[in-house]
Amino acid sequence: MNKALENKKVIVLGGSRGIGKAIVLELARKGAHIVFTYSSNEAEAKRTEAEAKALSPYVVAIQADLTKREDIQRVFDFIPANFGGKPDIYIGVAFPTAQFMPMAYVQDENYELMFSAVKGHFFAMQQAAQSLQEGGKILVFSSGAAAMATPAGGLYGGAKSAIERFALSLSKELGSQQITVNVVSPGVTQTEGLVAPQAMIDALVAQTPLGRLGTVEDVAQATVQLCLPEMNWVNGQIIQVNGGIL
Repeated sequence: MNKALENKKVIVLGGSRGIGKAIVLELARKGAHIVFTYSSNEAEAKRTEAEAKALSPYVVAIQADLTKREDIQRVFDFIPANFGGKPDIYIGVAFPTAQFMPMAYVQDENYELMFSAVKGHFFAMQQAAQSLQEGGKILVFSSGAAAMATPAGGLYGGAKSAIERFALSLSKELGSQQITVNVVSPGVTQTEGLVAPQAMIDALVAQTPLGRLGTVEDVAQATVQLCLPEMNWVNGQIIQVNGGIL
């Protein structure tokens, strides 16, 4: 088994299911020490933790609310307190269920749900910038919706676009510490969180040169590649993992 990330200490914000879970498992295969968060489903998180521990013994699930700064602080404090040393890699995946609706129908609660998560990612990136080892890596998740305008996609695409801008600005600020910051932007990916209307999904698949939905493993493989030491010269990029739709 390739242990290219052996002993690297990694925080995955949102790692209990879907793409986040696939990333946790792939990191574990490569020997990383992992802390991942979950929002509310403890049973599901414990199942993911057990699967990952079969690959690497140092995997811990922690409940955390992305929108609470004290929860984010607690997650970053866990590694020095329990694994020793500073985190090497931060991966921000978590996001509430995407909401697709015409802008005319967006209510305050819809907007607040999307942009409370944006605020959470901002402060999680800030914490990562203050906490990571020199030479560390920050990866945050966007979406193809940030680059491809679609009917009913403005709210979600706008939220993801904001996260992209935060990350790209941060990539210009951390060079003196040799910390890279990149964005992973999946295309249409088959997960339980895929809630776009079926007609929209079908249209997007039809526009994808590879002619299918992405899988969580597709996205996880690309993400973990960006964590490897060989990728130290990749910085300030939006990596489109989308089968060529953009």
